Amino acid sequence: MLKRTSKITALLVAAASILSIMPAMAADKLGTKDGTIENAVAFKDGKYIYEGYRTDDDDNGLYYNAGTKDKRLDDATSLGVKYDDKFVQAFDGSDEYLVDLSTGKISDDDTIYDSTTTAETKLINKLKKTDRYAKSTGSDFGKGGSYGKVEIGPQVSSNRFGDVWFEYSATTSQEISVARNSMNSQPTTPQAVYFGYTNTSGTYIDASYDANIYVYNGTKMVKIEHVGDTEEGITLNSIVPISTLGEDDKYIYRIVKANVSGSIHKILKTSGPDSTTYNGSDYNSAGDTLYYIQKISKTQGYKEKDAYLPKSTDSYEISGATGSGDVKDAYTAIEKIITKSDNAVATIVDGAIYVTYSDDGGDKVKTEKIVLKTSEKLNRYNENSKLDTKVDGHVAKKDEDQDTKAKAWSIDVNGNVWAIYNGEIKKSTKLGDFKTMYTCDRSFDRLDVYNDENLIAWEYDGDAYTTVQEGKKQSQDDASSIVTPAKVGWDKLSNGDWNFYDASGTKVANNWANVGGSWYFLKADGIMATGWQNINGTWYYLQPSGAMATGWMNDNGTWYYLQSSGAMSTGWQNINGAWYYLQPSGAMATGWQNINGTWYYLQSSGAMATGWINVNGTWYYLYSSGAMAYNTTVGGYRLSSSGALI
Repeated sequence: MLKRTSKITALLVAAASILSIMPAMAADKLGTKDGTIENAVAFKDGKYIYEGYRTDDDDNGLYYNAGTKDKRLDDATSLGVKYDDKFVQAFDGSDEYLVDLSTGKISDDDTIYDSTTTAETKLINKLKKTDRYAKSTGSDFGKGGSYGKVEIGPQVSSNRFGDVWFEYSATTSQEISVARNSMNSQPTTPQAVYFGYTNTSGTYIDASYDANIYVYNGTKMVKIEHVGDTEEGITLNSIVPISTLGEDDKYIYRIVKANVSGSIHKILKTSGPDSTTYNGSDYNSAGDTLYYIQKISKTQGYKEKDAYLPKSTDSYEISGATGSGDVKDAYTAIEKIITKSDNAVATIVDGAIYVTYSDDGGDKVKTEKIVLKTSEKLNRYNENSKLDTKVDGHVAKKDEDQDTKAKAWSIDVNGNVWAIYNGEIKKSTKLGDFKTMYTCDRSFDRLDVYNDENLIAWEYDGDAYTTVQEGKKQSQDDASSIVTPAKVGWDKLSNGDWNFYDASGTKVANNWANVGGSWYFLKADGIMATGWQNINGTWYYLQPSGAMATGWMNDNGTWYYLQSSGAMSTGWQNINGAWYYLQPSGAMATGWQNINGTWYYLQSSGAMATGWINVNGTWYYLYSSGAMAYNTTVGGYRLSSSGALI
């Protein structure tokens, strides 16, 4: 396989930036590996599986890598969905397999189809012992006839690692197809098809009886606990599931439509979340449809006619017409899950629902957080929003959202959202800002993430990829193959001192260096000098930055004057038309000074005085040279031997 030019570019960039200062918490660079990947799944401990081939000598196929080298899986050629906590589905044509990603073992003895069939059998054996399911169908229950038919539906969290729960439905007195049609025909009697959830061991929860929904009766919100109950003139006729959103370790979350008689609501949208059309009229007693998110415990609770119900069921209404913008926004986000638009998926983290989908024509990934509220103040439920009356609603509402540019995105086992875009792999945790975790080849536009330390990124229809483990090692190998260039410019030592290297890479010592228009002196050991320095018999002052000082400079309250060459001045100096006297130490003189037998007076500014001056109440006269007049008469005034006016 031809070596990629991007590798060469990466090496050149690394060499050019060798002297740059690395910011704290910088993202790790994942080096580029050769390999053509069509699809891939990342797993923990550096393990992954992919469709494709690594070199031109390899056949296109399915390969498992345990962190060291590839192993060809001869029985399968393509990948399916993630399953349970460590498996991925694989196919060879229509033949199904499961690959154990912890070992790389592939088998057709226990496929997803087999697990589903086994779960169904265990479920039937348990349900047939209950009056709720088997009494009305007798010996026919579970045999697949007109009555007593049981079907295992989709997996709750399909194509994700974690617990395996399935939806199920079971008829007791009518065909399943009839019951499903009732989702559109609005049934007004308690449903004869029961819906619930079961796991692979046959543990189940019947989710067709407990409701705990809240409905507005024109005055207040009324709680209805079970299907078939009537409270304060409102009857819950049926609950039919529309879509299961997902699960966490304790609960399953789903969307249901509830057929209710006697409620006082208005529909302000032209379509419900399952695309059934309604008008803007008041609901009537024949049966109205409301939509809820239900949070259903996986733990079995009490029994209804021998069948296990969930330990708890809580319901939260979703609606586009509640008078609350956040509730409407939640409704809009949930619609994406139901309609499967924009690749939308839902994940559950800490009891909140995160709806993630492609946005901005596929150029971004966006996540909206939906929280379940038990006391949300709403306008009189679905009525004229101008009314001031408020009611407490049990609703789902949007909390906030987050988005970023993305060529591809992935959700890890912890529910974090990852995105890849222009050489950056970024992560957002519970709607926090997207942070760059890794950098990689800018051509990569596909991504699968298990967790922070295990991911695989690749170029679609290309010949390059990277993983965390292989990419870090490749970056180290790339760095070691670079010939470190000679140091040029400033180099800060570990103790905080500075050296300077000229354009040839030679360290400057016992000499001056002009850097950016400022002069610096490097001592005999190459350390940048600061403070007063006597260089070849001349005093200079180097500022804390090392730059040579010029002009007036105050050092601990004493003024000095440094010439344009930086040399410290002494003696008489004419500066900007004024005369100053700098003592042999360089310190600027003030007050009376006897210089070579002649008295002069230097003002507080250091400037030499001339003419008449008053010092401490006594007048003196100073000639234009600054010399004090004495034993003489000036302008008719007599001056004594001390120069004082007599």
